[in-house]
Amino acid sequence: MLIDTHSHYYGEALFHRLAMRNGVPRVVVEAGQRFMVTPTSRFALRGGFVDLTDRLAWMDQQGIDHQLMTFPGALGPEVLPAAEAIVITRDVNDELAGVVRAHPARFSALAGLPMADVDACILELERAMGQGLRGAILPANYFLSIAGMAALDPLFAAADRLGAHLMVHPGQRHDESLEPRTWPDLTMHRASTIELHGVITHALLTLIHSGALQRFPRIGWQVVNLGGQFPFVVERMDHIVATRDPAAPRPSALLGSIVFDCASLGPRALEMAVKVFGAERVMFGTDYPIFATDVSRQALRDADLSAGQRAMVAHGTARTSLGIGR
Repeated sequence: MLIDTHSHYYGEALFHRLAMRNGVPRVVVEAGQRFMVTPTSRFALRGGFVDLTDRLAWMDQQGIDHQLMTFPGALGPEVLPAAEAIVITRDVNDELAGVVRAHPARFSALAGLPMADVDACILELERAMGQGLRGAILPANYFLSIAGMAALDPLFAAADRLGAHLMVHPGQRHDESLEPRTWPDLTMHRASTIELHGVITHALLTLIHSGALQRFPRIGWQVVNLGGQFPFVVERMDHIVATRDPAAPRPSALLGSIVFDCASLGPRALEMAVKVFGAERVMFGTDYPIFATDVSRQALRDADLSAGQRAMVAHGTARTSLGIGR
C-alpha cells in the first residue's frame, strides 16, 4: 500500500472564483489555456490540477492507493480579506468534500480556512469537518514566532475539540503582501528551495516550543517537506542548548507526535529524516500536481532503509496518524 500524504487539488470552484480577480492570486486565459498566477509563480492548469480522471490514472500508474488532498496552499486565496476568503474557501472545501464522497477509497482531504478572521476559521473548520474533511492546511508564516502562532489559539482549541489533522505548509499570512519577493539572481533556487525550507524549519521550531503539543493533545500535526532543514541542523541545535542553556530541553526531544511528509525530496534526505525522526514519524508524499513526476516514489525505492522502515514511510505512519487504510 502506498499513501500520498501531501497533494493539492485546485478544481473548478477555485478557477471560477479566481477568474473574477485582477490581483494576485488570479486565473488568466490565453489562447484557450488557463494559467494560475500566484505570489511566487505562474503555471498552466491542466491534467491532475482539475481533472480527476487524469489524477486517478496518474495514481494508478504510480501505484498510489490513497491520496490526502488539500486546499491549494501557498497560492494566497485563503489569506485574502476575510469577506473574499470566506467565499473561496467554502466553495473549494465543498468541492473537495464532493470528491471525497465520490471516491472515499482513494481520497481524503484537508480544508482551507479564511485566515484573516479566526472566528470564521473556526466556523469553516467545523463545517468542513462535518462534511467529511479531516482538518485543515495552515500557512507556515503564522508559525514564524510564538506570539504569531498564539493568535491562532482559539482555532487550535476548536481543532483539538474536533480531533483535527493540521498540516503546516508554506504560505503567507493575511497581513503580508502577496507580491513576489524580489531577488538579485537565482530566484528559482532562492525562493523555491532555500527560503521555503528555511520557513518550514522556523515553523517547526516555533511549534515545538509553543506548548501547543501539550495544550492541544488531540490535534494531529503534520509538517511538510521533512521539516525543512531540521533533520540536518537539529544536532547543532541540541549542542547549542547543551552548552549555553543546559537545563533547557533539547529540541530533538520536543517533537511529540508530529509527523512529516517527504514530498519533493530525494533518497538521501529521506534517509536522514528516518534516522533523526524515526520511520514512525515519516510519511510518503508527492506534492502532486506541482511535482507530477515519480521523484518521491523513486526516493522511497532508492533510500537505504530496512523493509520495515520503507513500509512505515509508504503507508504505516499515515495509517496510524490519519487512520487511512485501516
